[in-house]
Amino acid sequence: MSNSNEVESCYDEDSWEKLKRRVDQESGDECQKLKKLTSIVIQGFVNRLLTEPTGISIEKEGIKREDQSYLIHKQKEHTACHNDKQQEMEKEKKKKKKKKANPSPREGQDEIMKKFAALGLEPPPDMPEAFKICVQDMGGTEIKLVIQKFIRVADLDPQQNRMSMPLKQVRCDFLNEVEKEKLSRRQAIQIVFVEPRVVVSELNLNKWDVGKTSSSYVLNGPWHKNVVKNNGDSLKPTAVVQIWSFRVGTDSKLGFALVKVRDGEQD
Repeated sequence: MSNSNEVESCYDEDSWEKLKRRVDQESGDECQKLKKLTSIVIQGFVNRLLTEPTGISIEKEGIKREDQSYLIHKQKEHTACHNDKQQEMEKEKKKKKKKKANPSPREGQDEIMKKFAALGLEPPPDMPEAFKICVQDMGGTEIKLVIQKFIRVADLDPQQNRMSMPLKQVRCDFLNEVEKEKLSRRQAIQIVFVEPRVVVSELNLNKWDVGKTSSSYVLNGPWHKNVVKNNGDSLKPTAVVQIWSFRVGTDSKLGFALVKVRDGEQD
């Protein structure tokens, strides 16, 4: 902070210029310079009010108009500087909040893998023996783990009537070229389906775009009517399930098996 000589001399024209130069040299950014300069001037003005018997004309005895303009200009710079910093901080907060609410597919997948690891489900357990026997009895081959996922509320919603398999979470290539071409044309593929209670039924496989950056395979058709209603004990929100693919018959028809790995929320 300034001493009494600085305070008194700030009203002298030469000393005012010297004071500005010294503050410029000692202080870092413009905000700090203006703060220090303003403090010195205000203190000097208050001291003069306390010691002078009559009123003071700032125009006549105090700071010249050009110096007033200088302070006003610096004050505006200070305000703009402060506002810019506040806006940058707000933008950064919004960016972090948005990133947290909408993680990238890679970040989302990493978090899911960490949760599976914490539950002892990474690497995933093998297909249970009862399902293997069911698939083999149908002459099934090429058994592959397609996805391990947490059941979401949307997967059980009768209005949405589908089980989603986000492409970012799919662990293998289970489609042949004909099937890929069919899905790309938004055509459904009828598949054989082994339910969690080890009962064989049929569903449809589709591919849906989710927004502009991600896609999902979906199992639909009589999904809610047959699978959700008939397997209510197994399919609960947050339950961990696996979906395995396989091939059956001479035409190598695509099939899936849905296996519950871990219980979800209880009613």
